[in-house]
Amino acid sequence: MNNKLLLGLSLPLMASSLLFAEDAKSDGPTFAVAGSVEFEANTHYKQVDPRGDIDNNGQDSKWFHDYSSTFDLLFQVKFNDKWSAEAAISADGDNTAPGFAYDGAFIQYQLNNNIAIKAGDFTYSEGAFRYYDYDDPGDAAAGMMERSIRGIEVDAYGFVIGAGFGADDDDCSADSAGGCTTYDVHAAYELAIGEHTIRPYVNYKSYQTENANSLRAGVTANLVFGKVANVQLVYGLYSDALSEDSPKMSHAFTVEPEVSLGKLTIKGTAYYALLDDDDPTPVDAPEYMFAYVEPIFAITDQLSLGVQGEYHTMTLDDDADLQQVFVGPKAYYSPVEKLSMEAYFHACVPLGDDYGDSDDVYFGAGAYVGFTF
Repeated sequence: MNNKLLLGLSLPLMASSLLFAEDAKSDGPTFAVAGSVEFEANTHYKQVDPRGDIDNNGQDSKWFHDYSSTFDLLFQVKFNDKWSAEAAISADGDNTAPGFAYDGAFIQYQLNNNIAIKAGDFTYSEGAFRYYDYDDPGDAAAGMMERSIRGIEVDAYGFVIGAGFGADDDDCSADSAGGCTTYDVHAAYELAIGEHTIRPYVNYKSYQTENANSLRAGVTANLVFGKVANVQLVYGLYSDALSEDSPKMSHAFTVEPEVSLGKLTIKGTAYYALLDDDDPTPVDAPEYMFAYVEPIFAITDQLSLGVQGEYHTMTLDDDADLQQVFVGPKAYYSPVEKLSMEAYFHACVPLGDDYGDSDDVYFGAGAYVGFTF
């Protein structure tokens, strides 16, 4: 980071420290550590997946397997009733031993019960999918995938606004004519109406050159209907080079209901994105349409069995004929609180004419373990 950026960040930090110095007295800090671990393994026989450019249907070995591991660690320190801080590290990768990386840190001054001022590193995402395969907002989102900044954030009465410098390596791209440095603003407001919440948001990224910018905006609504049903509704707008005619704006719509009927729970997702045929702004999902439904029956308090049915377009090009259907059972087991295990098997049926000779039914199976502490 150059001297100009360092000066721009240090001045507000120094000002906030001087302004609230009288509140810094403390009998001693208190510490807390929290974290989560997830790891999974999957194997497929004759897999064909255009989303990941995978086609081992015609290979000598028709077996394909992959791993993923995630370890998140959060450190919290409370200096007194006004001052606190957080720092995070994580390991996340498609192998059994990903390396740890610094995820950021911030300090916080609690002005009162409704207003907090923060300075440091912040990561924003909006409208995370409930759908199990896209539920990591670092990889996909119904609204907006993760975007990181280093700067100042103010939380006041449900309103969040953060502004600062782009702090994500993904900013380094061919389109970022100003280099890797961006000026970012993120704003959101969470409105509670009874048990319902409605959260509009907007995120703007400027690459410091004319027409080199990026806008993400939309709204997430979580509606609760007693203990029987709830639904998440998400609308997302995507625009790169906002004031230009190219690329064109894209729009995405998501409905994710959940119904609980005693021991029976039914979950679902329906997603559809509107993209220009020739020059769209990319959406934060790997396909323009998919649908998922899963009835889950609780055998005991610890064990549940579900049946997953899914329809996928497998592409962002609505002219491509690459549809697939997934179907199969899934088991959920939680022997103790904060520990969960899952296992699945499914058959995948390519339906589109564009598969050519790679249109055989293929099979997949996998297992997942996750725990928090």
